[in-house]
Amino acid sequence: MIGWIAFAALLIGLGALAYAWKLQQELGIVTRRLDRYNRALFDANDELRRLRETLTETASELRVAIKRNGAGPLFEPSMTIREIQLLHPQAQQIMAGLHLGGCSSCAVDPDATLADACAEQGVDLDWMLQNLNHLAGVSGRNGDLGAPVKVPNVELNF
Repeated sequence: MIGWIAFAALLIGLGALAYAWKLQQELGIVTRRLDRYNRALFDANDELRRLRETLTETASELRVAIKRNGAGPLFEPSMTIREIQLLHPQAQQIMAGLHLGGCSSCAVDPDATLADACAEQGVDLDWMLQNLNHLAGVSGRNGDLGAPVKVPNVELNF
C-alpha cells in the first residue's frame, strides 16, 4: 500500500514539474512578445516626438512668413523665441546680450514667448520690442525708434 502512495506522489510530482516547465516556456514566449511590443512603442513614441518637433518648426516658419508679408510691427510679445530668431538673423545677438537665448550661458525655451522670457529674465519688454523692431526697420508702438542696441559685427565662438 505504501508503494502505491509513493508511486502516486511521484506521478503527481512529475506532473507538477511538467506543468511548471510548460509555464516557464509560456513565460519566455510572453516576455519576448512584451519586449517586441515595448520596442514598437518606443519607436512610435520617438517618431511622434520627431513629428511634433517638425510641426512646431513648420508652424513657426509659417508664422514668420505671414509676419514678413503683413503690416505693422514685425516683432510682438506673443512671438516665440524660435520665431524671433527665424525672423531676423541679428535678433539672436540682441537677445543674447540680455541672456534671452542665443548665448552659451543661458537656456531659454525656444517655444517660450518673448513676453514670458523677458519677464523671467527681468528685461523691459517694451524696450526689447522697440530695439527688435528698430533692427527690422519698423517703428515701435509710439512711432519712436529710440536708441538701437549695439550689435557686434564679429561673432566669437569658444
